[in-house]
Amino acid sequence: MKKLMSLALFALALGFTSCGSDDDLPANCRECNVFSINVTICDNGDGTVTSTGAGQTETTDIPDGVTFDEYVDTLCSGTITIGL
Repeated sequence: MKKLMSLALFALALGFTSCGSDDDLPANCRECNVFSINVTICDNGDGTVTSTGAGQTETTDIPDGVTFDEYVDTLCSGTITIGL
């Protein structure tokens, strides 16, 4: 009976210690999947974003009048806008 009780307590303790936050991203970053590529997009705070995915890193300007969240939502939706 002692062994069974010890096993139950060990399993319970292991369950609580293995439950942690999976959110390791800074507050100013978001992740999404764009055309089957995992992309991390971070707001640099100066009107630019840094996008990292598929081993590539690129810094781009956020268009005037567009917020970081709007920019990321558009990018993550896979929407392509062509300006004429």
